[in-house]
Amino acid sequence: MDILIDILLALLSVYLAFRCMLAPKLSKAVFVFFAFGLTLALAWIRLGAVDVAIAEAAIASGFMGVLLLDSLRDFSLTFSKNHNVIEVKPNNSVEVKNRSELFPKIGLGIGLLLFLLISLEAVWNIPEGGGLTALAGSKISESGVEHPVTAVLLNYRAYDTWLEIGVILMGLLAIFAAGGIKQYRKAGITPSQDPILRQAILIFIPVLFLFGAFLLYFGKMGPGGAFQAAVMWGAIGILLHLGGWPVFTEIPRRLRLLMLTAGLGFFLFLGLIFMTTGGALFEYPPAYAGLLILMIETFGAVSIAAALTAIFAFLTK
Repeated sequence: MDILIDILLALLSVYLAFRCMLAPKLSKAVFVFFAFGLTLALAWIRLGAVDVAIAEAAIASGFMGVLLLDSLRDFSLTFSKNHNVIEVKPNNSVEVKNRSELFPKIGLGIGLLLFLLISLEAVWNIPEGGGLTALAGSKISESGVEHPVTAVLLNYRAYDTWLEIGVILMGLLAIFAAGGIKQYRKAGITPSQDPILRQAILIFIPVLFLFGAFLLYFGKMGPGGAFQAAVMWGAIGILLHLGGWPVFTEIPRRLRLLMLTAGLGFFLFLGLIFMTTGGALFEYPPAYAGLLILMIETFGAVSIAAALTAIFAFLTK
């Protein structure tokens, strides 16, 4: 039964990904994207990576979903179905073939078939003893953390996490390039007079900050880490922006740039430093691995939170 559930989740994830890309309407694509993110979160839970599932649900489905819903107000266009091929038959009858309906089905079928073949190949080649699980567990004492997911994300395959932080930063840079960074500072914003919102800001900001700090520190022992803490801290910036206090825009420009790039830059700086001493990229000395990973996650959480706040403030009106 367990393997059947895993297979269904894997197939459903691929299917929803294709449906999201090939949806004929933007509104349909947004709601399919919600379902896709939640399916991935369930898949991560099945893998025992609850912390990754939290980040997936909060950032991918939650944060990005809200931005996409907000964008529907400005991009309410639908894909037109005017890509028609007219074929004249000998009896002078006209047959209209809608390629917008045919090609997505072909692409979806090919994608699912390729995914099935790759999955079967991966399962067939799993070594005896559970693959890399036993090997990762045997080295956990040298990783600097006690949680296997954190060890994988920030030690065994740290370059993956470094690239994920870079993707968020590149997304923000793309927004600035498309709309102009000067448009980010919105003039005339005054504090909200809504009593409910003001009370929510006063109550939740300290809670979000402390809970984010707890997730950041607890990540080395259990579910949590930089991305989870960044969601909490990014929510602080978003709440303040909604309340009429765009504090991120009031921070000096150099400090804003430092906050946005500290996570990616410090990550890379450490990796290159230890390469010069004869180690591999992102390979940390076991004696200092725990402290270095905590520093990396702290800088990373600040950068991700700042980027999420900036993306929300720039794209919403």
